[in-house]
Amino acid sequence: MNRLYGEWIAAGGEKKFADVLEFATHVAKTESPTAEHRGETRALWSFKSQPEGAPREVGHRFLAQACGESRGYQVLEDSPVGRRLDSYELWDGNVQSALIKRFGLDEGYVQESPANIWDAASESYAKAATGEVEIFAADIGAGSVLGRMEMPRVLGPEGVGKEAVRFPVEFPHHAHLPQDMYAFLSDNSIRCQLRLEDYKKETTTPEQFAAKLAAIDVPEHLKQAHTAAVARLSAAESYEELTAPAAEPAESEITRPEPARSEPAKAEPRQQPGPEQPGLQEPAPSQPEIKEPEPEQSVPTPPAPPQPEPKAPPLGHSFVHGGAVPSRVVVPPRPRPAVAGTHGTVNPVPEAAPKSAGIEQ
Repeated sequence: MNRLYGEWIAAGGEKKFADVLEFATHVAKTESPTAEHRGETRALWSFKSQPEGAPREVGHRFLAQACGESRGYQVLEDSPVGRRLDSYELWDGNVQSALIKRFGLDEGYVQESPANIWDAASESYAKAATGEVEIFAADIGAGSVLGRMEMPRVLGPEGVGKEAVRFPVEFPHHAHLPQDMYAFLSDNSIRCQLRLEDYKKETTTPEQFAAKLAAIDVPEHLKQAHTAAVARLSAAESYEELTAPAAEPAESEITRPEPARSEPAKAEPRQQPGPEQPGLQEPAPSQPEIKEPEPEQSVPTPPAPPQPEPKAPPLGHSFVHGGAVPSRVVVPPRPRPAVAGTHGTVNPVPEAAPKSAGIEQ
């Protein structure tokens, strides 16, 4: 508090500012929100989350400041106005008690002033954005400084617009929202216009969410998905209806695949016994039918000429006599050629079968 008091006196004291808190508000509105040694990208943050692999939750302020140091992002707390307000420690309970006792300030006024002072600084900081804006937040709360003060300035007529907004923190999976809408809702241009209260299960219905979603500005390439999402939400009476699993088809509706039909094996034709041949023979298909002589004829019946043995049907590629020749031959897929990996390594090619010893390919 000593620093705040000293700067207040140096700036004119009661002659210029009614009290030290009014002076702090003046600092928030006039001090520079841009660090000269940082780049153009601005980081905004809100709340905290537990990143993958982290043992506990991490405040998004610290993620933003870490990226500010490593990537040159502008961060409010690292800007001249942020560092100066931080040094006043207006949130500290001991500082607030001292302000009440020493200057006779109203307790409610002292307790409400820090939020108002930082709001003024946040507004100046968001208005100063000229390039990309990185939002370190999982969801944007309507009552947070980010949702209430900063995002309206970033997306407003004088702001950089939704095309410049990025989210390093992934959009969380909300169990009551349809999974197939996730890609649409997590798009940067959609996400930056929504607030947690727009789709919170405890306070909204799908129809109410549909009304909020229908009112936002959507890029051309997302308009079809936007229309489909609004229509689906409007038709649902509850979030449970949206996320209910699809009904399984009845057994009568399930089309079972017909079993593959294999061609019957081609067996060798059976030979018929004949009176002239001791073995089994089959007459050739083209042999004309021999008519028996009429019983009244006395001319003896001439013997039938000997017939050659019929040729066996070709066995194709069969290795077993009498085996069936398959109609289709299933050839195992050839091994894929070796492909360079991401670091220049070559992936091994699996062989279809082990090589026989002593055989070179």
